[in-house]
Amino acid sequence: MSITTMKSRNPKMSNDNKRVCSTLDVAMLLPKKLRQPATHGKDVLTLKGPDMVRKLVVPGPEPNIHPIYFDKVEFCRLRRQSKVLTPEEKLNQQEAAEAARKKLEKESAERKEQLKSFEKHRVKSVRLAELEADAERKAAHLLARARELQQESQDEVKCANRLIISTKCHAIRSAQIAEKQLIQKELAEEEQRLDKMMEQQRMIGLKEEEKRKEEESLKNQRYLQALLHQIQENETERIHAAERKEEESRLMNEAAMQVQLDELQAYRNKLEEQARTRQYLSQVNEQLKYFQDLEREEKRQAELKVQKFMADKAAREAALEEEQKKNRLAKELEIARLRAAQERMADLKSQQDELKALRTQDEVEREWRRKEKEEALKKAKEEELLKQARQEQIAHRRSMQAVEIAREKQQFERIIRSQQLDAERERLDLIRRQSELEAYRTAILKQINEKERERIHMRKSKFQDGEALRAEEEMRKRELKLTMKRKIEELRANKVPDTYIKEIERQLKLTDID
Repeated sequence: MSITTMKSRNPKMSNDNKRVCSTLDVAMLLPKKLRQPATHGKDVLTLKGPDMVRKLVVPGPEPNIHPIYFDKVEFCRLRRQSKVLTPEEKLNQQEAAEAARKKLEKESAERKEQLKSFEKHRVKSVRLAELEADAERKAAHLLARARELQQESQDEVKCANRLIISTKCHAIRSAQIAEKQLIQKELAEEEQRLDKMMEQQRMIGLKEEEKRKEEESLKNQRYLQALLHQIQENETERIHAAERKEEESRLMNEAAMQVQLDELQAYRNKLEEQARTRQYLSQVNEQLKYFQDLEREEKRQAELKVQKFMADKAAREAALEEEQKKNRLAKELEIARLRAAQERMADLKSQQDELKALRTQDEVEREWRRKEKEEALKKAKEEELLKQARQEQIAHRRSMQAVEIAREKQQFERIIRSQQLDAERERLDLIRRQSELEAYRTAILKQINEKERERIHMRKSKFQDGEALRAEEEMRKRELKLTMKRKIEELRANKVPDTYIKEIERQLKLTDID
């Protein structure tokens, strides 16, 4: 099979001279450095403008066509893609792909199930092995415990236990006595040490007391000398102080005399000033009295003038009225009416003003009383509200205290009930555990006794001669002695003195054990 892999429009390579190659002839692509540029064999024009230079390629009559070489993989891929599939082939491919996918899924599911079964089998085997090992450990522990209980029920072991307990009591008693004697000895030594220390302290105190007395005697002597010296200095100072005091007294007397003279002169000046002031005040009073008399006289003259003026005015008015009586006769009634109206109006106005003033005063007093009443009511209301608030606060506080007390009481009762329930629950749980333990112990002992009876029965039925029984008895005695030996080792581990241990071994006859 061959295909055409290179085409060219170059006249040098016509269609008649096509290169035919197979897939084995395709090896590599043509390197880029062997390719010719786009301007190869073409004219290039240069256009210079005011702001730029442009190069234009003149198209040639024949375009540049470069041959392409493919490698084997690319060529095979292109060949596969160049094949056009029919709808039947596409459907077959899809069905084949779907069948392959289902097959893979089925195989994957089978592998998963197989792995899960392996894992389950492995986990089951591991858990079974663990359970079997745990059961074996429990059975071994129960068997060992049963043997211990069986041995503890033997008379020899009971006797050994009583002997060991008695020995422990004697050892503890001896240790307590020894400890008490040691404490008494230490107390006696401590008392002797304290007596010796107190004697040493007493001697040291005596020496210090003698030394202190000597120092105090020397100190008293120095103090006496200093006191005598101070007395002499005080005497000298007292003499100088007396002289200074006498001089100060003289100066103070002179100063006091001068002060008295100054005070006397000031008092005289003050008396003169007071006399001048009284004289001036008397003159002023006389002037005031003169002016007051003058003012009263002027007022009296003015009143006389007013009375005279009013009398003259009344006379003139009477004469004028008499003269004009005829002329004013027509107007007299109108004038009288108007005057009466004016007087009534004036009286009414004055009454209204008075009433208004009284009303205003009444309103002011009423407003003041209202304000006072409102203030009193407000104050009483505030006091009542404050009293109610205090009572409410006290009641709220008491209710809160009662609630708190009730809550604390409920909490205390709840705690007590909870503790009682817990105690009852613990007691019942303890009784239940004890009963379970007792039942378990009874069942174990029953099983052990049954097993032992079966074993004895089987041994008796199997071994009828006395040698087997003696061997079994010897084995039992040896196990008992080993148990006693283990108890002796426990005593040694508990730091029991060897004397008591040897005595127990002697009484139990354990010295002949290998």
